[in-house]
Amino acid sequence: MTGERESDNGRCPLCGGHLTPEQNATIPFVVDERIIVVRNVPAEVCNSCHEPYLTGAATDRVVALLKQFRSLPMEVSIVLYHELTTLETAAGLLVTP
Repeated sequence: MTGERESDNGRCPLCGGHLTPEQNATIPFVVDERIIVVRNVPAEVCNSCHEPYLTGAATDRVVALLKQFRSLPMEVSIVLYHELTTLETAAGLLVTP
């Protein structure tokens, strides 16, 4: 997810598979012993190993969300990516898509 492509050849840097643009990925994260699943994240996804690659803007939004979930008393959370704008506004974050 965090890897950057060395060239714009549309190949996965992990396995060499083809990256399919404009996909929606479901990505689990473990943050301070909590599990946070973010669904429908816009990403390029490898058709072989299924590794998602996010744009910088999408990564910034997900990181901002994960920081906010550190303060919540939930062990498992599932959130939709498009709901991030509402959560960012509620948290007073200034993250642009």
